[in-house]
Amino acid sequence: MSASTYKTQDCAKQWEVLLLLLSSEEKNIDRTTENEIDTMNYFYNNEGVKKIMLQWLHEMNLSYARKTSESDTALKCNQVSFLWRQQGNDKYHANLVDDSYQCYSKSVIYANQNDTEYALALANRSAALLRLKRFKECLADIDLSIASGYKREMLHKLLLRKADCYIELNQTKNSRESILCASKHASSLNLSASQMAEFERHVRLLERKIHTGEDTHSLDECNVVLPECLNGVNPQFNAASMSIELKNNDTVGRHVIAKEALKRGDVLFSEKPYAWVTLPSDDPVCEMCCQPDINPLPCSSCSRSVYCSEACRSTAFTMFHKWECVGAQSDLFPTIGIAHLALRVLLISQYHGLPTPMSLAKPTAYELFKSYSQVDKIDIYRAETPDFYRMFNLVTNFDKMNNTDYIQYAVTATMLILYLERFTSFFETFESGPLNDRERKMFAAGFMLRCMGQLVCNGHAALSLSTYDDGTGRTVTEREVRRATAIYPSAAMMNHSCDPNIINTFYKNRLIIRCARELSAGAEVFNCYGPHRAREPTAQRRAHLRAQYMFQCMCSACADVEQQQFAMLFAAYACQSCKGPVLWQGKKAHCQHCNADFFPEKALAILDRAEELAFQAIQAKSPQEGCELMQSSYRLKQQVWYRHHASLRAAADRLAKSYADAGEFSKSVELIKQNIQSLEYQYGSFSVEVAHELRKLSDVMLERILNAPRNSAYREWCLETHKIVRKAIQLTELNYGGWEPLVRRLVIQERVVGDLVQDTAAGLSQTDNIHHILHYNLKI
Repeated sequence: MSASTYKTQDCAKQWEVLLLLLSSEEKNIDRTTENEIDTMNYFYNNEGVKKIMLQWLHEMNLSYARKTSESDTALKCNQVSFLWRQQGNDKYHANLVDDSYQCYSKSVIYANQNDTEYALALANRSAALLRLKRFKECLADIDLSIASGYKREMLHKLLLRKADCYIELNQTKNSRESILCASKHASSLNLSASQMAEFERHVRLLERKIHTGEDTHSLDECNVVLPECLNGVNPQFNAASMSIELKNNDTVGRHVIAKEALKRGDVLFSEKPYAWVTLPSDDPVCEMCCQPDINPLPCSSCSRSVYCSEACRSTAFTMFHKWECVGAQSDLFPTIGIAHLALRVLLISQYHGLPTPMSLAKPTAYELFKSYSQVDKIDIYRAETPDFYRMFNLVTNFDKMNNTDYIQYAVTATMLILYLERFTSFFETFESGPLNDRERKMFAAGFMLRCMGQLVCNGHAALSLSTYDDGTGRTVTEREVRRATAIYPSAAMMNHSCDPNIINTFYKNRLIIRCARELSAGAEVFNCYGPHRAREPTAQRRAHLRAQYMFQCMCSACADVEQQQFAMLFAAYACQSCKGPVLWQGKKAHCQHCNADFFPEKALAILDRAEELAFQAIQAKSPQEGCELMQSSYRLKQQVWYRHHASLRAAADRLAKSYADAGEFSKSVELIKQNIQSLEYQYGSFSVEVAHELRKLSDVMLERILNAPRNSAYREWCLETHKIVRKAIQLTELNYGGWEPLVRRLVIQERVVGDLVQDTAAGLSQTDNIHHILHYNLKI
């Protein structure tokens, strides 16, 4: 394919087309049997491929590394920053504080950092942060605004805001010092009488606030204490517990086993990633530590990378962003997917320094590759071994890979080498032993190609929990959000099972792995690479695993004939004779219990009527009418769907929400309990799905007791609610970690309900107390 074939319009979308065209031209040569260096030598010497890649890179830079609209720019632009700051002011004056904060953050990101516009944007954002009770972040913005040259004539107001933050954080000494600094500065200005009077009024308010000691409610993050590996860290197995060990055999390769009996919740791994990249998100994530929901501090040159602190920004720049900044401006990394992480692996390896190799037969990239590969694949996991060896010796599956995919990875690696060569000065500092300039580039290219193969079958999605209000103020919904993709060489040693026995949790970019259930000594520790026995049938899971990981799964869930159709139960219809599950086999469906035939026409007609009623419920004039219509819809669906059908659970959830919105909390509670039983059957009693439902149940139960009269059922409700909240805390901590904001919210709920339980205890006899204590200690 000639360079003239390439069209410059919408070049980001052309990337996949380029890969397909180039791999099609090369498909007749099977390169999966080559080593990575030979492959990259071929493509780097291919002037036609290089010309196309360079043209594409230049077009990406011209298209995206600029002001793309009146409200967005990849670089810095004070006009764009001013636009967002004005919008923030309008939102703030309309008392839309959350919206104003988002606008001010955009203003901070786009402003030139050597200009007063940056200081103004930070100062305005600090005002929103104070209103949002994010006091530590407010202080950081104030300090940075002052350091960036905030207007002298307005500085006294900013210092009073700083004092207000210190008061809220119960730092009386610092607050008094800030008030004193503000007063001294105000006296140095030529303020009018009215301006001075307003300033003194504000000072009096703050001093009164100090004296009265008003109760404050900071939303700032608490200090986090991370759980430690069970019995300490294993020196023979980096970042792993002393209670597990790494083994190797010809049947399953490297794998992890338990050295002793393990309990649910035991920490088996606590591992920082070798490399990571954040993913595009509406919520800002720190490029360095992957902290979600940050108060974004942008790169000083581009508007595409943000950080949680100056420390993270400085470290990231030194480690990798100085080589990535032009690519970020050019929108390169969202376009190339996993290849971005391969580039990051190279950059981080260079930052830490490549290990000194043994003596090489020849000073070539191939010999250096061979040197790094000729190691004991178990011994490299000792804690004292450089991390690079563990990364370099992860499996690639290139020998099993489709030739087209392999060629596309090689073309992508060629493009990334050209990017580093033509758009950065990376190779001026790249140290790789005795290699000359050409061989250094070949080593870097071969290493990135190798990394792409490794990351496809060893990469890990870093997740966190995001919560949002549904708009009614009564219910909150959670969802798991992929914040980053990372590589954890020690955790990658776990083999796959569709029925895993571990739980992955993330604190920033640290992976903390807990035991999900009791394991005996000698049992293998299994991760799940994606397809789970409760979510997909066996054939579908195996197909996914073959496509990405290139093996035929023979785990217990796949080998057990009785479990092979388990996931299909949750999409089954109800038998019209016995209410058992009806599954489709080809074009015919029959009941799994009584083997009766199923006739779908009637069932589909009932579902159509049920959906009509559900739509009418949404349009209802009153909550009560909506509940009645939603209940009628739900009863019709019960006639058609098997009792564990996922859509029937969703219908029950909608009805429960309708009841909660109408104030009929007891009816809502019963429906949620019913869903919990179904979720336990599908996912297990300690699953993340049950944790979410318990949180929902605790919210509705708390609403019930807060809105209920002190009748005979009140204390029963308080005790039951306390028990449910504690169980919700236990499961949410297990599945997400105690550092998640949702856990802190549940802990506050537990205290509130605990106080209510104590308040109601005084009116009960000793016998009643004993009865209720016994009831309270029953398990769910």
